[in-house]
This record gives sequence, structure tokens and C-alpha cells, in this order.
Amino acid sequence: MTAARIVDLEDAAWITHPHWANDEPPPEPPVLRTVIEIDQQPVSARVTIAALGVWVGHLGGRPVTADVLEPGSSEFRTRVAATSHDLTELLVPGRNEFVLQLGEGSAHVRRIPGRYTKFEGRRVAPRARVTFVLDFADGSRRVINSGDGWQARLGPTTLSHWYGGEEYDARLQPDGWLSADGTGDHDWTAAVVVDAANGPQPWQRHTPPARVIETLQPVSRTSVGDAVIFDFGRNLAGREVVRLGPGFPPGARVELWPAEYLNESGQVDQHSTGRPIFDCFRGRGGAAQWRPQFCYHGFRYLEARLFDADGTAMPATVELITVEAERIMTADRAVGSFASSDPVLDGIHRLVGNAIDSNLMSVPTDCPHREKLGWLEQDHLVFEPVSFRYDVRGHFADLITHLADAQTAEGLIPDIAPELVIFDIATHIGSDFGYRDDVNWGSAIWRLPLLLYRTYGDLGPAREAWAPGLRYLAYIDRLADAHPDHGKLLDHGLADWISLDDSTPRPLVASYGHARMLDAAAELAPLIGHEHDAVRFRRRAAQIRAELARQYLTAHPERPVTVDSQASLALLLDLGGVLDGRHQQAAESLLLQRIHADGDRFTIGEIGLPALLRQLTRLGEHELIRTMATRTDQPSYGQMLADGCTALAEHWTGVASGASANHFMLGYIDRWLTGSVAGLAQAPDDVGWRRARIAPIPLSGVDSARAEHRTALGLWAVDWSRDADRLRLTVVVPAGGEAELITPPGMVGADHPSAATAPILGPGEHVLLFR
Repeated sequence: MTAARIVDLEDAAWITHPHWANDEPPPEPPVLRTVIEIDQQPVSARVTIAALGVWVGHLGGRPVTADVLEPGSSEFRTRVAATSHDLTELLVPGRNEFVLQLGEGSAHVRRIPGRYTKFEGRRVAPRARVTFVLDFADGSRRVINSGDGWQARLGPTTLSHWYGGEEYDARLQPDGWLSADGTGDHDWTAAVVVDAANGPQPWQRHTPPARVIETLQPVSRTSVGDAVIFDFGRNLAGREVVRLGPGFPPGARVELWPAEYLNESGQVDQHSTGRPIFDCFRGRGGAAQWRPQFCYHGFRYLEARLFDADGTAMPATVELITVEAERIMTADRAVGSFASSDPVLDGIHRLVGNAIDSNLMSVPTDCPHREKLGWLEQDHLVFEPVSFRYDVRGHFADLITHLADAQTAEGLIPDIAPELVIFDIATHIGSDFGYRDDVNWGSAIWRLPLLLYRTYGDLGPAREAWAPGLRYLAYIDRLADAHPDHGKLLDHGLADWISLDDSTPRPLVASYGHARMLDAAAELAPLIGHEHDAVRFRRRAAQIRAELARQYLTAHPERPVTVDSQASLALLLDLGGVLDGRHQQAAESLLLQRIHADGDRFTIGEIGLPALLRQLTRLGEHELIRTMATRTDQPSYGQMLADGCTALAEHWTGVASGASANHFMLGYIDRWLTGSVAGLAQAPDDVGWRRARIAPIPLSGVDSARAEHRTALGLWAVDWSRDADRLRLTVVVPAGGEAELITPPGMVGADHPSAATAPILGPGEHVLLFR
């Protein structure tokens, strides 16, 4: 997709500090400035900003927006999000100083000694294009564009590293810094124009901005030597706000070290986040407040270390330092909720929700610390839990733009988008590099538009995905043709990632993704005017299914299926069209046998997990799902809770893995909680949440559950509770909607005990009793 035409910026130039126009810029990021003098109050005023890196703007000492970490992530060499902000209440007659601070962000990642760096990627250095449009009561208009008449300086931020942290020296602040009085004209130099003809194009994104959603107070404060450890009680994505007392010495500094874990000594342990990561503030002396502006962290704990001007450690007393945490995520509208009488089920829902919240940035990330990258598989595998919780119609539609931008000349959709780092020398698997090239990641180019269409009725993402999707299908087919020994099934990629059972054949996992992508393309093609392509997509998908049957099914009555891992059987069952009646029954039986042989625990990876849960749900094995999910003696969600996790861990083994404590890729379990335990789900053949299926499953020992989901039609809600001999179910259907009611297993309707068909509920509130 070409960048949207941003009219305000057409005459604005890309500008930066002269030192940042060089190949080896200093560690201090640039600050840009202009002064606007007016003799009357404008009736309307706006500023439009496109900046590379991260920008923070102030007018007359006041922030121009509450948005943070702008402009978000993109393929910065070609496009950058441009946003407009209303300044009508900020401008005053007289002198108005506009200050735009820039940070390096993910657009310009350098290796800094003593700082954790995931990768080095100097895409584009910090710079900005800015336009002011002021309209006055007399009908006149004034337009102010960035150019060589603007000014620039360095500091007082002395380091802004996307991964390793941020440093600020308050002693470098000019007098009047970010105040209504302004800074005066000293110590500023002329800004320089860069990339006047070939800079990245401003882009109108649909993703909501990132905001500070919540401010958290520490639940405990513990001294360890001279340092102090703040515990915020949960893992989060965000930043700290540090307040220094009036006794803070001139030139002293505070270092703030974020982490998910503590070591045996009670100090922060950064093994899961990358290390070293810390923010540093050096004060002028006396009371001060500061927060990082150009990066964020994933953390639960903060360790504060204080040093005087000579570098000698100081005790971090409560008189000298207090800290809060600001939780940050995109401002997607919350639309769904779940609760039950079971604290473990509620705890699992909380794990999933916290992990989703921590990774909803401009591009959904895998984790908010070590990588901060847009791995694609989770966007479609966990789409239903995410979209039940938040309205992500625009947010995830933008992902198609990022996928298209990341596509290579050969047609590859890489595993991450935007592809800020190329993992072509990472873990070498066979003859390919799975961290860059896996169909269960790249197939998001078609699988995600289908999910957006089914959920919101929006075909725009499918139309945008059409051309890059065709190129990717051709690329994948060429890879499959290169494996005649496997019947031209794909044999590359990461297989069933993070599985505890590595026996699942990689060609089976890859071919599942290949066929699912073709299924999605075939379903969408006729809806956007490409009926003839749907035929060949279905034919190609049928060939894959037939080859899977040839490879993994036999006529032998005692061993009809040659694979027996949880993932293998779940994927074959979930794919459909591979198994005939006899093999279907055999695979279902083998799957249950395999799970029981595995000790009723998950041994599956993230690719197979949604398929497993769908198939166990179809088979009515809800108590088995509950057992697997809640157990505390084996790797499971329940074990994560028992070990103190507050968000989903990166691996089934949770804390024991030592990996990230804040990933959402295992979050599909939430679809079972809302759709089965509570019983509220979109009807299988529905588009746009006009029809729902109400099918609550009262698990043993669970006395109540409820779920709500707000859509374009309005609020859907299910709320059930039971006593010794009856279940009371309340269903809310919005105007224009209808719901199919499935009687809870083992019960009959008290008002219609002989009903042979599932009743259809129309708009309104319905109260039903079952016994």
C-alpha cells in the first residue's frame, strides 16, 4: 500500500541537528525548536508531525499530546506514521516556543558499550517533518513548515537506547527548559535539511497511539545493601517515574534497573530481559522528577542505585527516592471481559490478559524487553482472545501494511514485520533458517485478513493483502516443490515451536500452515472478485491434504495413523479433509490416549495448541482441558500461577525455563474460557458478530461464570450461576443480533424440557433456567 497523502507535510522538510546528519552521530539525540509569534488567539490550530525514532513535543512548556513512544514502529526507510494534534488551547498571543525532542527508538539501534542490544540496525537517524496550521477569526491562515530556519541542540538526554535504557543529565537543561517562558536563543544552532527528496513517506496509520494506561505504586520496598528494590506486584510494559527528595545532592545520579526476576540475594536478575538494561538520571540538586521518554521496559521489579557526584554509592532512603510505574500500551478500546467462581481459571485469564496488554504496542510484540519485535504467528494464532478483549480492527489491519513492506523480492514474508533485523544467520535448522522463514508465521498475510473479515466484516485488509499474498503463495509453492522426497510437502521452519515433545514431524507442521493459508485465500478470493483463483487455491490445498494422508495414514487396523504426538494428531484432526471416518475415529482415540500417557499435561507447542484446544472442545473434553490447564505439578498455566507468574511465560515450564515472563503466544486458552466455560462465542459461520453461539459448560466445582463482549451491534453477555439442582442463565443479545442456545450438557430446560432443537434468541435480555 502506498503511503497516504499527508497534505500538511507536503512543504515541510526533514530536519535534524548538524551532528546527526553524519554517519557517526553522538550519543546525545537531537532537539529541534522553532518560535511562533502571534498577535491574536487562533480559532483553530494543529500540528502534524512525522518523526523518525521517537518524538516528544512541547509547546509553551506543555505537552502537545498524551501519546507516548510516537510514531510507533514501521519500515522506517519507506514509511513513518504522521499524526496531527490540536493546539488551539496551547497557543497564546505573543511568543510560543515549540520544542521537539527526538530519540533513536527502533529506527536507529546502535551497539553501545555496557548496554544490552538485541540487534544493530541503523535504518534512519532521528529527524522530523513538522507543519503548523493556524486559522484566525479574520479568515486568515498561517502555515509554518520545518526547514533550515528552525534551530537545534543536543541533550539534556545524553543516551536514548531502545533496548539498553536512557540517560538524562538535568545539569544540561537550559534555563527555562520546557516552560512557558522558553529557553531563550542561546546555545541553539541552525537545523539542517536532510533527505529533502528521498526521505520516508508520511503514513496515516489506523493503530491507536500508545498511552499511559495506569500508574502503579510499588507493593513493597526492600533495601539490599545501599540499593532498594521496588516490587510492583505484576509484570508490565512501561516506564518508571522517579521522584527525588529535596536532599538529593547536586551532581548525584540514580540508576534504575528493571527486571522480571530477583536473584537469591534479592537483587534484580536480568537474565530474561537482556542485560545490562538501566535508566540513569543525574540531578542538579534538590527535588526533581523524571521518567524515560524514548524507550520502555518489561519489568516487575526496579532496583534503584544512588551515587553521589564522585561516584560513591549512597543509601537509597525513602527521603531521597520514591518510584512509580506507568503501564503503557496502545489505546485500543476494551470490549470484552471474563470472570468465574474459580480462582485458578480467573488467574489463567489474568495471565493471558496481562501478557496481551504488555505486548499491544504499535506492532504487537513477543515480549516488552529482550526483543520488542513483531513476530507474526501470535497475531493470528491468538487473534480470538485479543479481539475478544480489545477492538483491534484498525490496529491489526495495519499489520498487513507491515507484512507487505517486509516482503522480499523473492516473495518471502519473513517471520517478523517490520523486519527490523534479518535473522538469516540465527538458529540453522536443516537447510533453512526457521527464524526468518516459517509458513506458520508468514501465512499471517492471508490468515489475518480472514480473521479480520470474520470478526469485523472488513475486506479492506484482504484487498491490501492480495498482491503480496499471491507472491508469498508462489514462494511457498516453490519451496514445497523442492522437497520431492516428502511428496512436495514443505519441510522447513521452526516446527511446533516450544513443544515439550519434539517428535512431531516438521513437514506436518509446515504443511498444516501451508494448507491453512490456502484455505484462507480460497475463502476470501471470491469476496474480493477473484473467484477463479479460489478454485486453484482449493485444488492446491486438497493436494496437500492428500499427500499428508499418504504420508501419515495407513490401512493397518492396529496402526492407522503413523504419528502419535499431541501436535501431530491435533493438527491432522484440525485440518479437516485428511482423515476419512475410520481414521478420524482412530486419531481422536489416539489423541486422548496420548494425552493420558503424557500424564494429562500439555506437551504441545504454540502452533499445535489452538488446534488441540479446538479438537478437545469439539469432543466435549472440557474437564480434560481444565485438568491440563490448571495442574500445578507439571508444566501448565496452573504451574505458572503457582510459581508466581503474573503474565504468561514464554515457555510451558514457566519460571523454571528462565525465559521471558511476559509472552502472549500461549494465550489461545482464553478462547476456551470465554467461549466454553462462560459460553459466549461468535457463531462458526458468522461475519461481523451478528450471530453468536451460547454454549456454557458448567465444569465440576465451578458455580458461576460470565463473559461480555461489545461489538458494532452492541453488547453481548452471558452470565450463569447454579445451586444444587438448577442453573440460571442470563443472555443479552444486542439489537440486530441473534444467538443460538445450546443446552448445557446433562441438563434440560426447565421451561422447555422436550425441546428437540436449539432455540434462537433474539435481541434483548433472556433469563433461562435449567435443571
